[in-house]
Amino acid sequence: MDTAFLEELIEYKVAPEPLIAIQGLLNTHDYERDEELLGDPAAAADWLAGAGLLKKGGTVTEEEYRDLLWLRQTLREILEAQSHADLDKEAVNALRQLSDKYPAGYDVSEEGLVTLCLKPVDTTEELIGQLVGIVGMAQDLDWWKRLKICAADDCRWAFYDSSKNRGGTWCRMEVCGNRTKNRRYRSKN
Repeated sequence: MDTAFLEELIEYKVAPEPLIAIQGLLNTHDYERDEELLGDPAAAADWLAGAGLLKKGGTVTEEEYRDLLWLRQTLREILEAQSHADLDKEAVNALRQLSDKYPAGYDVSEEGLVTLCLKPVDTTEELIGQLVGIVGMAQDLDWWKRLKICAADDCRWAFYDSSKNRGGTWCRMEVCGNRTKNRRYRSKN
């Protein structure tokens, strides 16, 4: 995983490794500028290789491309529902389907410790399983609820809330939070 590449994309409120891979994937579509970094399977393969998630020369088939975008959308829906203390059963079911279709790989140490394989993989099939596994790891470490989607409708950037009370709402208070508060103020007057 190339954390410098992912940090450059994310810029601020960066999740710890390996959750940064999920945050990076979530931010491959810029809602504010309507820019898509994963525009087709070749662009997705290039981005994934640049992020150090897929080995150079790895490929993304049409089906894997659709499923990668489906995973991204599913995780966004789960995080958005989570921010309202809801459960999106359809998104959970979609995540289950992806998990069943793309099982995660594991490493076993010389001492017999089993851990999620986090090495760059050869195929997107392996990568989707690894990404689902990272979600599970983040849940076990109590990091998952800190990954949030900015509440600003024109932003929707994924950010990591490291505040003590986990009360973050916007990716950047000075930008999205301020803009939202100013709109509310103007609408009242």
